[in-house]
Amino acid sequence: MSIDTLRDVTHIVDNLSPEQTATLDSLSDQLQGFMRTLVDQGGPAARRAKNWLNGVWLGHPLHPALTDVPIGAWWAGAALDLVGARSAADAAITVGVLTAVPTALAGAADWSDTEAEQRRTGLVHALLNSVGLTCMIGSLFARRGDQRGVGVVLSMLGLGVTSFSAWLGGELVYKQGTNVSRNAFEPHLDEFKPVMRMDELQADKLVGAEVEIEGTKLPIVLLKTGQNVLALSGVCSHWGGPLAEGKIVDHQCVECPWHGSTFDMADGSVRQGPATVPAPVFETRVQGGNVEVRTRR
Repeated sequence: MSIDTLRDVTHIVDNLSPEQTATLDSLSDQLQGFMRTLVDQGGPAARRAKNWLNGVWLGHPLHPALTDVPIGAWWAGAALDLVGARSAADAAITVGVLTAVPTALAGAADWSDTEAEQRRTGLVHALLNSVGLTCMIGSLFARRGDQRGVGVVLSMLGLGVTSFSAWLGGELVYKQGTNVSRNAFEPHLDEFKPVMRMDELQADKLVGAEVEIEGTKLPIVLLKTGQNVLALSGVCSHWGGPLAEGKIVDHQCVECPWHGSTFDMADGSVRQGPATVPAPVFETRVQGGNVEVRTRR
């Protein structure tokens, strides 16, 4: 296979026609609408489940932490098939099938908040994974029905499809930036710098400001509570939403206006997903009537 052919295959989503793009967008609209309805109608329990699947409790997206288990199990099954270890191969493929379910649910939770190119790539990724999982389930039935040859072929086919889909998952992160913290490359502010006058702040009201660090203007969101001023990076770690345009919930938490991620202004911790990475926190002080900030040490 030539390099050009390989590039064409691996860039399948980049080469979609306008009609194919429209089809994926239409299907995505329907699926995302259905998933959001489930969460909205499910109430607090559904939101907690989505938080868990997003990986809020882990401080890291859950889906990529799980993917190695089914893929690793299926590769192990393929290797065991090659050496004739039938029982071990069947067990490995079974482990892969069982762990693929929570892995898929975690991926779906992440995908429900994507848009545009990432959403299309994610849908193709999910469809390919579904094909791969179907092949693996069919393989198990064939193996148990005394059609081992068919079972091995199906598992090899499923492994190939799933491995290509895993490559697309890498594209989602490394090329398209899905679930990469939007604060990852923000510069640190080591010394206090003024950002605004104290008398410009109103109690219990979010205010946006900027501080220049090494030639880069960094958005900050501030909240005055009593005589204290709380400050976070103004950029949501999930997708870069402007936190200063969000709203206050639970007295000192800020909710992103884009996807509803909620951060505690006191320590930056995530209270509500889909964000999983805490927001950078700034220390504050008041000098000469100016509010000054620096990155919390």
